[in-house]
Amino acid sequence: MIVRRSVATSPTRRFCAVLVDGSSLYLAAQDLHDGRSLDYHGLVGLLVDKVPNLAKPGEPGALWTMWTSASSQNEGQSRFLEFVERDLRWEVRHFSPADSYMVEPTKLLGWSSDSRSAKRLIRFDASIAFAIARLAEKHVPLVVVTDSFALEDPIRRAARVAPESAAPYLAFFGRALDSRWQGVLRRESPVEFLDFDEHEDRLFGIQRTPPAERSEESEIVY
Repeated sequence: MIVRRSVATSPTRRFCAVLVDGSSLYLAAQDLHDGRSLDYHGLVGLLVDKVPNLAKPGEPGALWTMWTSASSQNEGQSRFLEFVERDLRWEVRHFSPADSYMVEPTKLLGWSSDSRSAKRLIRFDASIAFAIARLAEKHVPLVVVTDSFALEDPIRRAARVAPESAAPYLAFFGRALDSRWQGVLRRESPVEFLDFDEHEDRLFGIQRTPPAERSEESEIVY
């Protein structure tokens, strides 16, 4: 478990930016929860509850942006993007699958590579890093939803210029984070971490077993 520092909350909402790598979020949710659908309204509620003073999408001062890969020919993906824009009220920056890879898959994995492995190369780190830099210049508190360690340096640099009471947040599934993040977050880090693994009930409707019960269930009887 990653230990987070507690931050006092205030009833006053203020401008804050939430930057979401939608493709990595979707793929991690699918891998960890056997295809169970992520509750995006639950995700919004969780972030608003756990990040001090975070405004909801659509409220004054709220900037929620998602980067994702989507094909215009895929009806399911088109419906999802419409849901994100109209229902969640997030700004969506979508790219065709061919333009979403950080490197051309065949150059790295070969022509026989399976599509599931190639999907892990879908990244928007450069665009998100640019957004982090521009917002940090304006001292805008940040929440970044990603598993990518490539964004560790931009987030940490943003923390250096942020007010003491507005440390940037990294939010993702702890089990799916790039393992290099674990070492950073265990040390004294200016970055707060919100672990989605601890909130499966809100994100997937999964009832969590209390630690005491898990201990009893795991005992081996001879």
